[in-house]
Amino acid sequence: MGKASRKKRQHRARKVVPATSAEVMGGDPRSLGEAALGRLLRTNAPEKLSLAGAYAFGYMELGYAQRESVAPAWYEEVDPLDALFLGAAWPGKFGDEFEFANARDAWLRLLRGTVHGKGVERFVREVVSASEELALPVDDGELMLALADRLEAAGLDQRRLPRRLLPRVALQDCRAVRGPSLDLRLPDPPEDAKRQARRFWEDPAEESSADDTPYAVLREGLRQFEEAGMPVEEDSSVLLPALYAALLAKPAELLLDVGQHAAVWACSLDEASELVPVLDILLVAPEREISVTDTLAHLFAVPAFTEPIPSDALLWTSSPGLALSRLAFGLDIPKVSTRDTEITPDLLDWVGMHTRMHLSAVARRSAAELEEADGIDGADGSEEEADERWSERREALRGAALDKIRKKSDRAAVTHRAFDRPIERIWNADGSSLIRISSETPDGQGLIEDIKAQREAFREKFGRNPGPDDPLFFDPDADEPLPLSKQHFDDMMLEMAERAAEIGIDPAFLHAWREVGYVVTEENRSMWTTAEVLAFSRAVVRHREAEE
Repeated sequence: MGKASRKKRQHRARKVVPATSAEVMGGDPRSLGEAALGRLLRTNAPEKLSLAGAYAFGYMELGYAQRESVAPAWYEEVDPLDALFLGAAWPGKFGDEFEFANARDAWLRLLRGTVHGKGVERFVREVVSASEELALPVDDGELMLALADRLEAAGLDQRRLPRRLLPRVALQDCRAVRGPSLDLRLPDPPEDAKRQARRFWEDPAEESSADDTPYAVLREGLRQFEEAGMPVEEDSSVLLPALYAALLAKPAELLLDVGQHAAVWACSLDEASELVPVLDILLVAPEREISVTDTLAHLFAVPAFTEPIPSDALLWTSSPGLALSRLAFGLDIPKVSTRDTEITPDLLDWVGMHTRMHLSAVARRSAAELEEADGIDGADGSEEEADERWSERREALRGAALDKIRKKSDRAAVTHRAFDRPIERIWNADGSSLIRISSETPDGQGLIEDIKAQREAFREKFGRNPGPDDPLFFDPDADEPLPLSKQHFDDMMLEMAERAAEIGIDPAFLHAWREVGYVVTEENRSMWTTAEVLAFSRAVVRHREAEE
């Protein structure tokens, strides 16, 4: 087990277990937090909650679930902002982490621009400040207990949320939770819809890297699904998963998971997103048993179908543990320390991907264990029965696609176009991965030589060979092997950008690398999803425009 895994398990062992009276020591953060929790629980009620009170109820829910061993696996991934939303929605329950995260984000969008939205921003600042002062990750149990006292002191118990903004009321007809309306009116197909459909199917599959429209990405996804034996021209339930698979799915993401993830992602976007009309058509077409041909005809009538995919659709947000960091970065807070890692803006997409795949792998294992123990077929792995009002529609939306995909493959992964490259990333279904470097190409041989040189630099610096838990690229200023810090990397990129003309490199390329945290080249392109490639390409364009 690596250092990160050991550290996470140590933190989990003490997460969100309420203190007992015997443990309380006068004046320390833990005892102050316990006292504040008691006050907040006494002075708040489910229908009369402040933000601090909502946090207290959420903390209570986490502690109770852990103590009684009824906590779903995704409770291990929550942070203080997730706890706040759990408390605001209490005693409501969520069917799974996806339903929870989409509802959380929709609720936070409703609060944005209100006095309570400002309160959420203050909440985020208090969480990060407490993390820095106590030298604890934001999702550590000790910090989450101590936080209650800070919220009281910050005045976050002074104003009650109006009933209309409580999740149970505010999210009753929310698209993020229930999907698009059953009465959604689809746009009339254009007169030349048949011609456009022939072109969609018959044109060469190769698209330029700059073609970042839903039209092009959907075609690539359908090509992948056709190679996997899916009925791409027969059933409209495969269209949305195909779009998601070509845009966001990692190569090891199982087809069975792709159907679920696609519907969750489609519902997660802000209703103001330009992509929503496209996604709504793809969501309702299977429900109404609309053919693939007719679904495409409706899509041809939506301008966004042939326009660049908006950047807000390139990031997975539908998991616990993601909203706090996103809001923090919007407040110019540069980093957030969690039990898993120190999250910076360039790592947000990676953290979301890893959480999504990890929790799906956990759910599959739980389902398999239940089937083996109970001798029943089709167990869903849930530990709590979902509130019907929150989950029935979402299950219907994704059900058709899941059934089609399940019939084709229970364990097959998403297929991506093969590349003969010197370097590629091999993914596992739980989100872990490893890098494979080919020794059969000149570029691959050069990379191997670079790694050998880096190992030699490690030996010269620390007087020993690097171990399995040591970073290959280490901080040269540290006295012990530590990963290259974000600040050191940024400084290095900025210095290189200043000398870019001398070394024949576009400075925008280096600035984009610094912004998104990775670099896309012809040699390593197959390592990245379409969304990652687009994010990098757009960052290059932005920096070029800024230099003009």
